[in-house]
Amino acid sequence: PRGTYIMLASISARSLTISSLFLSSSSPKYGRCKSRNLMSETESWNKTKARSMSLKVSNSSSKDDVQVGERLYLGMDFGTSGARFAIINKDGTILSEGKKEYPKFTTEESIDWLRSWKVTLFSLLEAVPVNLRPLIASISIDGTSATTIIIDSNSGEPLWRPFLYNESCPDALPVVKSIAPANHTVCSGTSTLCKLVSWWNTEGENRESALLLHQADWLLWLLHGKLGLSDYNNALKVGYDPELESYPPWLLSQPYSQLLPSVQAPGTSIGYLKEGIRTEFGMFLFHLTCHWWKPTEHQTIVFLCICIVINNKFSQISCSSDCRTGNLGDIFC
Repeated sequence: PRGTYIMLASISARSLTISSLFLSSSSPKYGRCKSRNLMSETESWNKTKARSMSLKVSNSSSKDDVQVGERLYLGMDFGTSGARFAIINKDGTILSEGKKEYPKFTTEESIDWLRSWKVTLFSLLEAVPVNLRPLIASISIDGTSATTIIIDSNSGEPLWRPFLYNESCPDALPVVKSIAPANHTVCSGTSTLCKLVSWWNTEGENRESALLLHQADWLLWLLHGKLGLSDYNNALKVGYDPELESYPPWLLSQPYSQLLPSVQAPGTSIGYLKEGIRTEFGMFLFHLTCHWWKPTEHQTIVFLCICIVINNKFSQISCSSDCRTGNLGDIFC
Protein backbone atom coordinates (compact mmCIF):
# COMPACT_ATOMS: atom_id res chain seq x y z
CA PRO A 1 0.00 0.00 0.00
CA ARG A 2 1.09 3.54 -0.67
CA GLY A 3 1.93 5.83 2.20
CA THR A 4 4.65 7.00 4.51
CA TYR A 5 5.86 4.42 6.99
CA ILE A 6 6.40 5.26 10.64
CA MET A 7 9.41 3.47 12.05
CA LEU A 8 10.76 2.99 15.53
CA ALA A 9 14.16 4.65 15.58
CA SER A 10 17.32 2.83 16.57
CA ILE A 11 19.33 4.83 19.09
CA SER A 12 22.89 4.17 20.12
CA ALA A 13 24.71 7.42 20.88
CA ARG A 14 24.11 9.95 23.67
CA SER A 15 21.73 7.64 25.55
CA LEU A 16 18.85 8.74 23.35
CA THR A 17 15.63 6.77 23.37
CA ILE A 18 12.20 6.91 21.84
CA SER A 19 9.25 8.55 23.53
CA SER A 20 6.59 11.15 23.05
CA LEU A 21 4.13 13.40 24.82
CA PHE A 22 0.90 15.30 24.30
CA LEU A 23 -0.97 18.40 25.38
CA SER A 24 -3.56 17.77 28.07
CA SER A 25 -6.73 19.75 28.48
CA SER A 26 -6.23 19.61 32.24
CA SER A 27 -3.19 20.36 34.37
CA PRO A 28 -1.10 17.21 34.94
CA LYS A 29 -0.22 16.46 38.55
CA TYR A 30 3.17 16.73 40.21
CA GLY A 31 4.86 14.17 42.45
CA ARG A 32 7.93 13.77 44.62
CA CYS A 33 10.58 13.39 41.92
CA LYS A 34 13.17 16.15 41.62
CA SER A 35 14.53 17.81 38.49
CA ARG A 36 18.03 19.16 38.03
CA ASN A 37 18.68 22.35 36.05
CA LEU A 38 15.22 22.42 34.51
CA MET A 39 13.88 25.78 33.35
CA SER A 40 10.65 26.44 35.22
CA GLU A 41 10.38 30.17 35.89
CA THR A 42 8.46 32.56 33.68
CA GLU A 43 11.44 34.92 33.79
CA SER A 44 13.71 32.31 32.23
CA TRP A 45 11.15 31.67 29.52
CA ASN A 46 10.89 35.35 28.63
CA LYS A 47 14.65 35.54 28.14
CA THR A 48 14.61 32.74 25.59
CA LYS A 49 11.26 33.41 23.92
CA ALA A 50 12.55 35.34 20.93
CA ARG A 51 15.14 32.82 19.85
CA SER A 52 13.16 29.70 20.75
CA MET A 53 10.49 30.44 18.16
CA SER A 54 12.96 30.59 15.27
CA LEU A 55 13.42 27.69 12.87
CA LYS A 56 16.60 27.26 10.85
CA VAL A 57 16.37 25.16 7.70
CA SER A 58 19.08 24.20 5.24
CA ASN A 59 17.95 22.79 1.91
CA SER A 60 20.76 21.41 -0.24
CA SER A 61 18.48 19.75 -2.77
CA SER A 62 17.07 21.00 -6.04
CA LYS A 63 14.71 19.54 -8.57
CA ASP A 64 17.71 18.21 -10.46
CA ASP A 65 19.17 16.50 -7.36
CA VAL A 66 16.10 14.37 -6.65
CA GLN A 67 15.01 11.77 -9.16
CA VAL A 68 11.38 10.95 -9.85
CA GLY A 69 10.39 7.94 -7.80
CA GLU A 70 13.30 8.27 -5.37
CA ARG A 71 12.61 7.19 -1.78
CA LEU A 72 13.69 9.58 0.97
CA TYR A 73 13.88 9.13 4.74
CA LEU A 74 13.02 11.65 7.44
CA GLY A 75 14.58 11.48 10.89
CA MET A 76 13.72 13.74 13.84
CA ASP A 77 15.82 14.10 16.97
CA PHE A 78 14.19 15.55 20.11
CA GLY A 79 16.93 16.67 22.48
CA THR A 80 17.05 18.53 25.78
CA SER A 81 16.57 22.08 24.49
CA GLY A 82 15.27 21.66 20.96
CA ALA A 83 14.65 19.33 18.05
CA ARG A 84 16.05 18.89 14.56
CA PHE A 85 15.32 16.95 11.39
CA ALA A 86 17.30 15.58 8.48
CA ILE A 87 16.18 14.08 5.18
CA ILE A 88 18.47 11.58 3.48
CA ASN A 89 18.36 9.36 0.42
CA LYS A 90 19.33 5.68 0.22
CA ASP A 91 23.01 6.64 -0.01
CA GLY A 92 22.86 8.67 3.20
CA THR A 93 23.21 12.01 1.45
CA ILE A 94 21.57 14.81 3.45
CA LEU A 95 19.14 16.68 1.21
CA SER A 96 17.65 18.97 3.84
CA GLU A 97 17.96 19.62 7.56
CA GLY A 98 16.64 22.05 10.13
CA LYS A 99 16.38 22.69 13.86
CA LYS A 100 14.13 24.48 16.32
CA GLU A 101 14.41 25.36 19.97
CA TYR A 102 11.42 24.39 22.09
CA PRO A 103 8.87 27.15 22.67
CA LYS A 104 8.45 27.31 26.45
CA PHE A 105 4.72 27.50 27.14
CA THR A 106 4.16 28.22 30.82
CA THR A 107 1.42 26.84 33.06
CA GLU A 108 1.17 27.56 36.78
CA GLU A 109 4.77 28.79 37.06
CA SER A 110 6.15 25.78 35.18
CA ILE A 111 6.79 24.90 31.55
CA ASP A 112 4.18 22.93 29.64
CA TRP A 113 6.63 20.54 27.99
CA LEU A 114 3.87 18.44 26.47
CA ARG A 115 2.55 21.31 24.41
CA SER A 116 6.07 22.44 23.56
CA TRP A 117 7.07 19.06 22.12
CA LYS A 118 3.87 18.70 20.14
CA VAL A 119 4.15 22.17 18.61
CA THR A 120 7.78 21.51 17.72
CA LEU A 121 6.92 18.19 16.05
CA PHE A 122 4.50 19.78 13.62
CA SER A 123 6.76 22.78 13.11
CA LEU A 124 9.47 20.42 11.87
CA LEU A 125 7.03 18.70 9.51
CA GLU A 126 6.00 22.09 8.17
CA ALA A 127 9.66 22.96 7.58
CA VAL A 128 10.25 19.96 5.30
CA PRO A 129 10.71 21.34 1.76
CA VAL A 130 7.54 20.94 -0.27
CA ASN A 131 9.35 19.35 -3.21
CA LEU A 132 10.68 16.56 -0.96
CA ARG A 133 7.51 15.74 0.98
CA PRO A 134 5.89 13.40 -1.59
CA LEU A 135 9.08 11.31 -1.74
CA ILE A 136 9.39 10.56 1.99
CA ALA A 137 8.98 6.82 2.48
CA SER A 138 9.54 6.50 6.23
CA ILE A 139 9.87 8.57 9.39
CA SER A 140 11.86 7.84 12.55
CA ILE A 141 11.93 9.78 15.83
CA ASP A 142 14.24 9.66 18.82
CA GLY A 143 14.05 11.46 22.15
CA THR A 144 15.88 11.88 25.44
CA SER A 145 16.50 8.76 27.48
CA ALA A 146 14.02 8.01 30.29
CA THR A 147 11.74 10.96 29.54
CA THR A 148 8.44 9.39 30.55
CA ILE A 149 4.74 10.15 30.51
CA ILE A 150 1.82 8.32 32.09
CA ILE A 151 -1.28 8.54 29.91
CA ASP A 152 -4.82 7.25 29.80
CA SER A 153 -4.82 4.19 27.55
CA ASN A 154 -8.29 4.99 26.24
CA SER A 155 -8.07 8.70 25.47
CA GLY A 156 -4.33 9.30 25.23
CA GLU A 157 -4.63 12.17 27.71
CA PRO A 158 -1.73 12.54 30.17
CA LEU A 159 -2.53 11.60 33.76
CA TRP A 160 0.60 13.24 35.15
CA ARG A 161 3.05 15.89 34.11
CA PRO A 162 6.04 14.41 32.21
CA PHE A 163 9.00 12.96 34.06
CA LEU A 164 12.01 14.49 32.31
CA TYR A 165 15.19 12.61 31.49
CA ASN A 166 17.23 13.96 34.43
CA GLU A 167 14.57 13.78 37.12
CA SER A 168 15.42 11.63 40.10
CA CYS A 169 12.83 9.73 42.14
CA PRO A 170 14.71 8.74 45.31
CA ASP A 171 11.47 7.68 47.00
CA ALA A 172 11.16 4.77 44.55
CA LEU A 173 14.79 3.68 44.43
CA PRO A 174 14.70 1.33 47.50
CA VAL A 175 11.67 -0.46 46.05
CA VAL A 176 13.31 -0.88 42.64
CA LYS A 177 16.56 -2.17 44.16
CA SER A 178 14.61 -4.74 46.16
CA ILE A 179 13.16 -6.39 43.04
CA ALA A 180 15.80 -5.86 40.33
CA PRO A 181 19.15 -7.66 39.96
CA ALA A 182 22.12 -5.88 41.50
CA ASN A 183 23.64 -3.11 39.35
CA HIS A 184 20.80 -3.32 36.84
CA THR A 185 20.15 -0.29 34.61
CA VAL A 186 16.93 0.43 36.50
CA CYS A 187 18.80 0.81 39.81
CA SER A 188 19.14 4.55 39.39
CA GLY A 189 16.85 7.27 40.65
CA THR A 190 16.53 8.66 37.11
CA SER A 191 15.50 5.35 35.51
CA THR A 192 12.11 4.99 33.88
CA LEU A 193 11.18 2.25 36.32
CA CYS A 194 11.82 4.50 39.33
CA LYS A 195 9.55 7.10 37.77
CA LEU A 196 6.86 4.50 37.20
CA VAL A 197 7.08 3.20 40.78
CA SER A 198 7.03 6.74 42.18
CA TRP A 199 3.87 7.53 40.21
CA TRP A 200 2.26 4.23 41.22
CA ASN A 201 2.88 4.86 44.92
CA THR A 202 1.66 8.45 44.70
CA GLU A 203 -1.40 8.13 42.48
CA GLY A 204 -4.36 6.26 43.90
CA GLU A 205 -6.65 6.88 40.94
CA ASN A 206 -6.56 5.99 37.24
CA ARG A 207 -4.29 2.99 37.74
CA GLU A 208 -6.49 0.63 35.76
CA SER A 209 -6.50 2.75 32.60
CA ALA A 210 -2.94 4.07 32.83
CA LEU A 211 -0.22 3.40 30.25
CA LEU A 212 3.49 4.27 30.25
CA LEU A 213 5.12 5.72 27.15
CA HIS A 214 8.48 7.30 26.42
CA GLN A 215 8.88 10.68 24.75
CA ALA A 216 9.41 9.39 21.22
CA ASP A 217 6.71 6.72 21.61
CA TRP A 218 4.22 9.48 22.23
CA LEU A 219 5.45 11.73 19.45
CA LEU A 220 5.10 8.81 17.05
CA TRP A 221 1.60 8.16 18.37
CA LEU A 222 0.63 11.67 17.32
CA LEU A 223 1.57 10.65 13.77
CA HIS A 224 0.27 7.08 13.48
CA GLY A 225 -2.47 6.87 16.13
CA LYS A 226 -1.51 3.53 17.73
CA LEU A 227 -1.13 3.66 21.51
CA GLY A 228 1.16 1.43 23.53
CA LEU A 229 4.11 0.84 21.17
CA SER A 230 7.79 1.19 22.02
CA ASP A 231 11.15 -0.34 21.11
CA TYR A 232 13.73 -1.97 23.32
CA ASN A 233 16.18 0.94 23.18
CA ASN A 234 13.54 2.99 24.96
CA ALA A 235 12.43 0.20 27.24
CA LEU A 236 15.88 -0.68 28.64
CA LYS A 237 15.53 1.76 31.54
CA VAL A 238 12.15 0.38 32.50
CA GLY A 239 13.64 -3.12 32.71
CA TYR A 240 13.11 -4.70 29.29
CA ASP A 241 15.54 -7.52 28.44
CA PRO A 242 16.51 -7.50 24.72
CA GLU A 243 18.21 -10.88 25.02
CA LEU A 244 15.00 -12.48 26.26
CA GLU A 245 13.00 -10.22 23.93
CA SER A 246 10.55 -9.65 26.78
CA TYR A 247 10.17 -8.02 30.15
CA PRO A 248 11.84 -10.18 32.84
CA PRO A 249 9.74 -12.22 35.31
CA TRP A 250 10.78 -10.06 38.28
CA LEU A 251 9.18 -7.07 36.54
CA LEU A 252 6.10 -8.80 35.15
CA SER A 253 5.21 -9.99 38.65
CA GLN A 254 4.73 -6.41 39.83
CA PRO A 255 1.22 -4.87 39.85
CA TYR A 256 2.33 -1.88 37.76
CA SER A 257 3.57 -4.12 34.92
CA GLN A 258 0.14 -3.61 33.34
CA LEU A 259 1.30 -0.12 32.34
CA LEU A 260 4.24 -1.35 30.27
CA PRO A 261 4.08 -0.77 26.50
CA SER A 262 4.46 -3.43 23.83
CA VAL A 263 8.08 -3.61 22.68
CA GLN A 264 9.40 -4.17 19.16
CA ALA A 265 12.86 -4.18 17.63
CA PRO A 266 14.32 -0.78 16.67
CA GLY A 267 13.63 0.07 13.04
CA THR A 268 10.39 -1.91 12.90
CA SER A 269 7.71 -0.42 10.65
CA ILE A 270 4.70 0.18 12.87
CA GLY A 271 2.16 1.90 10.65
CA TYR A 272 1.33 4.75 8.31
CA LEU A 273 0.85 8.44 8.85
CA LYS A 274 -2.68 9.43 9.76
CA GLU A 275 -4.66 10.34 6.68
CA GLY A 276 -5.21 13.90 7.87
CA ILE A 277 -1.48 14.48 8.37
CA ARG A 278 -0.59 12.94 5.01
CA THR A 279 -3.09 15.20 3.31
CA GLU A 280 -2.07 18.35 5.19
CA PHE A 281 1.67 17.96 4.63
CA GLY A 282 1.62 16.06 1.34
CA MET A 283 3.72 13.21 2.69
CA PHE A 284 2.82 10.27 0.50
CA LEU A 285 4.91 8.67 -2.20
CA PHE A 286 2.99 9.91 -5.23
CA HIS A 287 -0.21 11.87 -5.51
CA LEU A 288 -2.28 11.75 -8.69
CA THR A 289 -5.08 14.26 -9.10
CA CYS A 290 -7.90 12.59 -10.97
CA HIS A 291 -10.60 14.32 -12.96
CA TRP A 292 -13.63 12.91 -14.67
CA TRP A 293 -15.67 13.98 -17.61
CA LYS A 294 -18.64 12.74 -19.64
CA PRO A 295 -18.07 12.78 -23.39
CA THR A 296 -20.84 13.86 -25.71
CA GLU A 297 -21.88 12.16 -28.94
CA HIS A 298 -19.24 12.17 -31.69
CA GLN A 299 -16.74 13.79 -29.32
CA THR A 300 -13.11 12.93 -29.90
CA ILE A 301 -11.46 11.64 -26.73
CA VAL A 302 -7.70 11.95 -26.53
CA PHE A 303 -6.16 9.65 -23.93
CA LEU A 304 -2.98 10.98 -22.40
CA CYS A 305 -0.05 8.80 -21.42
CA ILE A 306 -0.05 8.54 -17.62
CA CYS A 307 2.81 7.13 -15.58
CA ILE A 308 1.90 5.37 -12.36
CA VAL A 309 4.00 3.71 -9.70
CA ILE A 310 3.40 0.08 -8.82
CA ASN A 311 5.77 -1.58 -6.36
CA ASN A 312 8.29 1.21 -6.93
CA LYS A 313 8.43 0.54 -10.68
CA PHE A 314 7.08 2.77 -13.39
CA SER A 315 4.28 1.40 -15.54
CA GLN A 316 2.73 3.24 -18.43
CA ILE A 317 -0.94 3.13 -19.24
CA SER A 318 -1.47 2.55 -22.94
CA CYS A 319 -2.13 5.56 -25.12
CA SER A 320 -4.74 5.91 -27.82
CA SER A 321 -6.53 8.69 -29.63
CA ASP A 322 -9.46 9.50 -31.89
CA CYS A 323 -11.90 7.34 -29.98
CA ARG A 324 -15.28 8.27 -31.45
CA THR A 325 -18.40 6.99 -29.78
CA GLY A 326 -21.95 7.97 -29.19
CA ASN A 327 -22.24 6.58 -25.67
CA LEU A 328 -19.08 6.05 -23.67
CA GLY A 329 -20.61 7.00 -20.35
CA ASP A 330 -18.59 8.55 -17.55
CA ILE A 331 -14.84 8.22 -17.83
CA PHE A 332 -12.66 8.29 -14.75
CA CYS A 333 -8.90 8.39 -14.47
